[in-house]
Amino acid sequence: MQEKRVRLKSEEKRNQIIDAAGALFIVNGFEKVSMEEIAKSAGVSKQTVYSHFGNKQQLFTAAIDCKCEEYDLAPNKIPSAMHCEEYLRFFCTHLAALLISDDAIGMFRVCVAEAGRSEVSDLYWQAGPQKIRSQLSAYLAEQNKLSTLKIDDIDTAASQLIAMVVCESQFRSLLGLERLNSDSDLHHYAEKCADMFYKSYRA
Repeated sequence: MQEKRVRLKSEEKRNQIIDAAGALFIVNGFEKVSMEEIAKSAGVSKQTVYSHFGNKQQLFTAAIDCKCEEYDLAPNKIPSAMHCEEYLRFFCTHLAALLISDDAIGMFRVCVAEAGRSEVSDLYWQAGPQKIRSQLSAYLAEQNKLSTLKIDDIDTAASQLIAMVVCESQFRSLLGLERLNSDSDLHHYAEKCADMFYKSYRA
């Protein structure tokens, strides 16, 4: 029981650190944020931050991973019992919600602002978009083997589906403009993307 409490406390501190780091990165950018500032904002010691994360790069990556987990887009979040058509809807609606979230928009703006001046864009790409795309490609390849889908080029198909989900609402949000579509409209749009994709590639 004591060991369990220690684990839970450690996990709680880890989450505090990730939340504090994510907020600071969005406000101040990657380069200007120090591990000391993150520790102070999280209410923990600098040593505690380093015991969980070896460096700022690992912490930034963890913040992206955490957001993918929150929107059920991490590899271990694939609901195995879902039929392919149902899962594609699940994937598209959750991806659409992530893309227009305040945290995702904020992180994207940080990457654009520091593009070419730091490694933040590569860290973001590897931890977020590339990981999500790899997960989708693996799923599509599996459905191909099961003869649920018939896809000649998995990588192209994965890119097509993600490109469809990236929509006007996200673009307007990135530009700081008011979204014209409600959450329910966005959800419906994402489902239609999934339906179109499934009809195009079903075996």
